[in-house]
Amino acid sequence: MKILRAALVCALAGALARPAAADTAAGAESFDFLLLDANARAVGLGGAYTALATDANALLYNPAGLGLVGAHEATFMHNQYVQGLTQDYAAFAFKQGFGVNLNYLDFSNIPRTTLANPDGTLGSFGISDLALGAGYGRSFYDGRLALGGGAKYLRETIDKVSADGYAFDAGVLAKIKERPGLSLGAAVLNVGPEVRYVSTKEKLPSAVRAGAAYRCTLKGTDNTFAFDLSKVRTDKLRIGVGVETLLSHLVALRAGFTTRNDTDIGITGGLGVNWRSLAVDYAFVPFAALGIAHRISLTFRWGSETEDRPVALRGELVREMAIPQRVTVEERFAAAFKSISAGDFLSAKAELATAAGLMGPEDRRMIVYYERMGFIAFKEGRLEKAKSYYMDGLKFAAALGMRDDSVADLYAGMGECLLQEDETFAHKFFAKALEVGPSAQTRALVESRLKTLNARKRD
Repeated sequence: MKILRAALVCALAGALARPAAADTAAGAESFDFLLLDANARAVGLGGAYTALATDANALLYNPAGLGLVGAHEATFMHNQYVQGLTQDYAAFAFKQGFGVNLNYLDFSNIPRTTLANPDGTLGSFGISDLALGAGYGRSFYDGRLALGGGAKYLRETIDKVSADGYAFDAGVLAKIKERPGLSLGAAVLNVGPEVRYVSTKEKLPSAVRAGAAYRCTLKGTDNTFAFDLSKVRTDKLRIGVGVETLLSHLVALRAGFTTRNDTDIGITGGLGVNWRSLAVDYAFVPFAALGIAHRISLTFRWGSETEDRPVALRGELVREMAIPQRVTVEERFAAAFKSISAGDFLSAKAELATAAGLMGPEDRRMIVYYERMGFIAFKEGRLEKAKSYYMDGLKFAAALGMRDDSVADLYAGMGECLLQEDETFAHKFFAKALEVGPSAQTRALVESRLKTLNARKRD
């Protein structure tokens, strides 16, 4: 049974973390589909996603990333693998730190043969794998550290024989304060008891992975570099590297390399398009004579980024997509600032919502949206709403490694909200605003607030 699975899945898929000519001694074990990549962005980056998994794919790569998800997110992926093998994947993540996913692999209509009937006239059978998981992640130290864990139910079926099991995952993800843009991650995956398959017990493909990612701007273009090391229990150490370039905050180009693909040289590639709250990603992986695997992912985001967008603006947003993004976003921000100065908060929110709809999920200008929406909510007396915007902005900044005057404004805004509730915490946020380099205006405000709070402590 195990040799059969190695021949049909391992050799045909080729992407599992083991030699292509695996046998029972080389790790041909049940549930090895858990080692397959899913999301097209991660695949395009050579599977180097341990330090980047701050989205709905966190459960698959590093559950700690659930603690850094800035908005609700749903992603769906279809993988048209080689030789009739297909993979479908769906995942949901919520900004409160919870996530669920489903991973399904199917290889149907395999000719049934025997030594006496080698021509396949005995009919056909199929192989399928299912994993259903859930997890939780939480961030600490203003988003600089996140921890997370998950559990999943597993089911594998070969013809009419099935096996069930369960496994656990855990991970850690850190944003390096001294090096903005740098993140480090590590995860232990697929840890669980042996699974009884017919009359034998088989071990799960437990794995350890660690990675680093660095986001930076080169010649006005946002770039991400990623590197991963992974080790499956029965396999040697594997490497994955990837690079992503974001053009005009709209189109992402990706290239990667992985040593997990023993059927080819290991290159991967892909691209992505961000349009308002929708992202479409594509990736390809060559498998030499077996063909090329194609993955397409659709990702939807909602929640803090779009929750205040008026319905009447949706048609306007479509028309404005023909206008260059950078110009339109800046014009919307300018109009919003003007409306705020005039006390017209309704118009300001409409302008900010329009600007947010024109930006990609990792556009650094989203910081302005979060800060201004928080400011408006504060002025309207909606403290809980204001705090929600400020915290979403701080999580977004932490995910991108941002430390500048716009982040200082978020800390200062949060401090203003907390003055009404807890002066001790307000003091901490004001102090953080000074640490990240505020503008002269924000510095003057923060220093004044700290002076007042310190005087109250002495009294």
